[in-house]
Amino acid sequence: MQLTRFSDISLRLLLYLASRDHPLDATVTARATSTLFQVPYTHMVKVVYQLAQHGLIVTTKGKGGGLRLARSPESIGIGEVLRITEPGKSVIDCFTQPCPLRFDCLLKHALDEGYNAFFVHMDKFTLADLATMPALKQLVQLSA
Repeated sequence: MQLTRFSDISLRLLLYLASRDHPLDATVTARATSTLFQVPYTHMVKVVYQLAQHGLIVTTKGKGGGLRLARSPESIGIGEVLRITEPGKSVIDCFTQPCPLRFDCLLKHALDEGYNAFFVHMDKFTLADLATMPALKQLVQLSA
């Protein structure tokens, strides 16, 4: 299984926000984070929009505006983020490309169980758990 680029950018942004000294107050801009993570600005804007729509970040327009976490890093689970950012509910789709085995397929069942187990495992981690990486703290200090 491979996560989408969208999920990757979302997690990077959220971890970056969570690693700030005062994550519920510290504001950064989408442009600055897109530069920092070497991500096209248009991609970052899409990520910011979706995360704001789901209540994970707050965006403020105008001078002094930007984005920040909407909730404490301890209350945002990695599994929750991935459920929002990953597009599908299963590893393979047996209906858009019909398969004669689709109604009695053990492979699809096994893959779906593994996919669900991945999310259950990721539910064990929060942004606070992962935002303590020394390299991430250094990145925050360099960008300040």
